[in-house]
Amino acid sequence: MRFKWAIRRISVIFVSLILLVFLFLNYMNYDDKYSPDYEDHFDSEKDAIFVQKYLKLMQMGRAPTRSVVEKKSKVEEHYWCFLKRPEHIQKARNWLKMAGIEVYSAYFDDRDNSLFPENAAVQILVMSNHSIESKTSIYCNIFTHTSYSTVKGYIREIWQTGWDPRDSFQVPSLITCPISRRIENKDEMSVSLTRRPCLSTENTMEVIKKPVFSGNETRKDVAVCVKGLDYQEDISDRLLEWIEMQYVFGADTVTIYHFHLSEKTHKVLEYYKEKRKLQVIPLSLPSGNPNSPQERSTFLKANRPQKRRHELLPYNDCFYSHIHTHRYVLILDIDEIIVPIEHDNYGDLLRNFELKTSGIRLSSISSRNVFKFPSNFTLFPHYNYMISNKKRSKKTSPKGEYGKSFSSTSTVATVFNHFALHKLSPAVAKSQYFSSSEALKLHYKSECPWESRNECHQLQYDVIDDQSLDRFEDKLRRRLNEIVMEIGIK
Repeated sequence: MRFKWAIRRISVIFVSLILLVFLFLNYMNYDDKYSPDYEDHFDSEKDAIFVQKYLKLMQMGRAPTRSVVEKKSKVEEHYWCFLKRPEHIQKARNWLKMAGIEVYSAYFDDRDNSLFPENAAVQILVMSNHSIESKTSIYCNIFTHTSYSTVKGYIREIWQTGWDPRDSFQVPSLITCPISRRIENKDEMSVSLTRRPCLSTENTMEVIKKPVFSGNETRKDVAVCVKGLDYQEDISDRLLEWIEMQYVFGADTVTIYHFHLSEKTHKVLEYYKEKRKLQVIPLSLPSGNPNSPQERSTFLKANRPQKRRHELLPYNDCFYSHIHTHRYVLILDIDEIIVPIEHDNYGDLLRNFELKTSGIRLSSISSRNVFKFPSNFTLFPHYNYMISNKKRSKKTSPKGEYGKSFSSTSTVATVFNHFALHKLSPAVAKSQYFSSSEALKLHYKSECPWESRNECHQLQYDVIDDQSLDRFEDKLRRRLNEIVMEIGIK
């Protein structure tokens, strides 16, 4: 009899302990629900001192740089969390504030990597007020239909201090959340971010999952990505020509992000959405920035350092949307094109380069830049502007200046405007370059860029004939004339 009562007492104590733990965790959730999850303690005076010191170190060649390759990290999972299921799952590419950080999108990623080599991951693209890379602990709550997992996330800032050491801006980061092996094969996932483990949230962000392929399907060669376009004026003629060129050169799909475009420009985009693989994605700025069209446009033009940081979010979102479907992602502006010189298309150009560099794991392959300023009177219509301009600067920009790259989806974790930034493993080469006889980047500018002000006279007036587009010209003119008639614009 005494034995039975002892068993009952032990059972009551055990259940009571479980209830106490559960109530404590719920209390922690309640306590944090009404307090800021991430507090911004930016000190402008300290930042100014850091910038001065960093610039001095740069002059001496001793400025530190962040690593672009990550060492193996241990998966930190919190097994005893009691989380409430989220009430709402936000669609990706819509800003959602969690843990004081603006979350834009999340992607499932099962590529080989050095950071969490034994786990697939959720890759989350975010913007934060100032850098959080070395200052913030972040936790990821990954939900499936039937289970969940809380793990510690890993933060990589998509910016190098050497490009601009000031920390007075909103900055983009990639947060990598390893997926517990017990849930990694689930189909549907969503994720929330918190500053402490075991903290419930009402909202989560959907995780864009890996597409399902049929047995015979292979990855396409190239997807082209364009940053958030913001034009109050009509750019339909120039954009039409630029888009058609991408398909003629062999791009499989083009993705264009936009803030504001004219009605006529949208008409061109709608045509390509229907007829070709063109994705058009509306874009807004995260909280703390203006989002009415005119105010936003004025803000972006007046705040170039902030604009450059904002551009990296759609670039990387576009990159991650193609990691399973394409071998390379090409990031371009609509005033520049990469022309294959010896080959008919991007795919052949890239395969030839891979053959020549056999044994090297490529990260990005960059094309050298030449400028094309308005140089000759033409009777051709505006939508033939690029192919009608027959002059270019004699000087080819040095490597590392104005180049644009094809970034490999097999080896790259993040991309910058001009090249791949973070790599998935150490055994990946830095950016390689096409020779000028293999490919050229034609950069159409109305005036000389501010960065090249010391050589503007040479660039604008020391020019040569440009024949790089001649063999594509007849096909392009014919196609453009057909499309203009089909759309009904002049």
